[in-house]
Amino acid sequence: MSRHLVLSSIWLLVGAGLMPQASRADVPLRASRLEPTTPPPLGASSTYQPTRPEDAPLSTGAWVAHGGIALLPLGGIWGATRVGGDTRLGATSAQTAAGMLGGYLPSRLLFFRPATPGSGRWMDLEVAAVGGGLLLTPPLAALGTWGLGELAFGRGEDRADAYLGALAGAAAGTLLAAAVDGLLTKLSEPSTRLQAVRQLIALAFVGSGATLGYQWAGGGPRSHQPTR
Repeated sequence: MSRHLVLSSIWLLVGAGLMPQASRADVPLRASRLEPTTPPPLGASSTYQPTRPEDAPLSTGAWVAHGGIALLPLGGIWGATRVGGDTRLGATSAQTAAGMLGGYLPSRLLFFRPATPGSGRWMDLEVAAVGGGLLLTPPLAALGTWGLGELAFGRGEDRADAYLGALAGAAAGTLLAAAVDGLLTKLSEPSTRLQAVRQLIALAFVGSGATLGYQWAGGGPRSHQPTR
């Protein structure tokens, strides 16, 4: 009797081991098949897509901040006509534009954002890019402002001091540019609207800073230059 009981138990265990069992890999798949999907709103077409973050409207405060901060570089251009001997608004505007053009390419590094934030490798790359922008933007922007001022609008009273002043002003403008871009980006989140406008405003800080420094340190055009 005990022999039959033992054989019956062994047979049941072997049969249970041969029975197919659901693998763990099938559980998430089955669960995902059962997850309900969010239906599109009533009246939407078959090509309906949810609103992306970059399509989200900006708040009133973000619009006001963009407009208000954009006026500061314009005030710097006008202020450059008051600190040096050159009172021509067209000349300071052109020098600001030349500084913006000279610092355009390196300033792109200031606005570098990694595609996959959170990774240590990308964070290192972001820090290196911003550091490169901070180092390269001021001398090139200052060179653009100083070169145009010296060639097209009359040499400054002191050419060396004029470039050093433009360099110092461009450096201060670069720091402001990075801070302004970060502030406006923070106010605009999660939307990415006006991203190009924010970068243009930040670059205007670099150019106007270089112009202010150039006019202040250079003393404006020489008062007694030989005429040709």
